[in-house]
Amino acid sequence: MTTLRRSAVFVWRSLTLLLAFYALLGSTAPVMAQKDVHDATEQSAVQDPNAPRFIRAGADPWVIAHNGKYYWSQSNNPTREIWLWQSDSLDEPGQKKTIWRAPRTGAYSRELWAPEIHFLDGRFYVFFAADDGRNENHLTYVLVSENDDPYSNYQLCGPLYTGDDLEGKTNNRWAIDSTVLEHQGQRYLIWSGWEDERDIQYLYIAKLELDPVRLTTPRVRICNNCDYLWERVEETKETRGLNEGPEILYAPNGRVFLSYSCGASWLPTYKVALLELVGDDPMQSASWRKLPEPFLQSDARQFGVGHGCFLRDNDAQMRYIYHAKVERSPGWKREVFTRFVDFDAEGLPHIR
Repeated sequence: MTTLRRSAVFVWRSLTLLLAFYALLGSTAPVMAQKDVHDATEQSAVQDPNAPRFIRAGADPWVIAHNGKYYWSQSNNPTREIWLWQSDSLDEPGQKKTIWRAPRTGAYSRELWAPEIHFLDGRFYVFFAADDGRNENHLTYVLVSENDDPYSNYQLCGPLYTGDDLEGKTNNRWAIDSTVLEHQGQRYLIWSGWEDERDIQYLYIAKLELDPVRLTTPRVRICNNCDYLWERVEETKETRGLNEGPEILYAPNGRVFLSYSCGASWLPTYKVALLELVGDDPMQSASWRKLPEPFLQSDARQFGVGHGCFLRDNDAQMRYIYHAKVERSPGWKREVFTRFVDFDAEGLPHIR
C-alpha cells in the first residue's frame, strides 16, 4: 500500500471514529440532561438515611400489609389492567400480577385511576375510578375478591352513586380517588368529586356498606378547596382550588388525620396537606380542621409530590408512600418513593 493510500485510509478511519463519537454524544446528551428524580435521591440516600427512597416508576401508590406481606397498587395508564405487587419490604417493588382487566369498550374501559386495595371482613375490596375514555365520565367502581386470597377472582361492583339524589340516583357525579375511613365502628368512603358538571374538585364523604357495596347517606363536602393560596392550581387567586387524593392517617395517640393532594398534579405546585378529625361525626364538615401549612411540598430534591398513603413497616416506623414528578415541566411522568413520618409530643405528624 502506498504512503498516499495509507494516509487516506488513516484519515478516513479517524473521521469515521470521530463522527461515531459525536453521534453517540448527541444521542446520550438529552438523557443526561434530564436525570430522573431517583438518580439524585439515590445518591443522597447514601449520605442521608432519611432521604426519599425510590421504589419504581408510577403514580397514586397504595400499600397494605397482610399476612406478613406488603401488597401494592397504583395507577397504570394507559393499560386497562389493575396490577397488584407482593413484596417482603417497603423498600422493594416486589413481583406484580394482573388481578383484573377492563373490557375493551364501555363505561369502565379506560383511564383506570388510583386503585386502592382494602382487606375488610375477610375479603379484599379494590376501589378505583374509570371511564369510557372521556374524563368527565369518571365514576367509582369496586372489585370484590371471592375469598381472603388477594389473587383470587374478583367481581366488579358499581358504579357507586356519588351524586346528591341518593333515592332516585339521577345525575351521578364525577368521582375519583376513593378511600375508606373506619371510625367508631362505622365505615365511610371519602373521595374527590365534582359538585356539578364543572371541573372543580372537592373532598366528599358518605357512609359505606359492603354487602352490597353502596353508599347509604347523601354525600357531604368536607371543606372548601381554596382556603389557602397554596391549595390553588398555580397558587394564585386567579386559579381554581383543587383537592384530591384523600388518605387516612391514624396517629399513635388516637388522633385521626386526612391527607389530601392539592395544587396541580401536572405542575411542581402539587403538594400534600392535612385535615384533622376534631369532632365526633365525620359527616359534619365542622368536624374537620384544616392545618394551615402543607404536610409535604416541593423542595430542592423533589417536586410535584402527592397522593400517598401511610403504613407502618416491619420496624414499626411510620412510612409515607407517595409519587413525585420526574421533570419540572408540565406532565404526568412520575415515580414512587417512601419517606419516614414522625409524631411530635402533641401527636402531629411531620415528614422526617
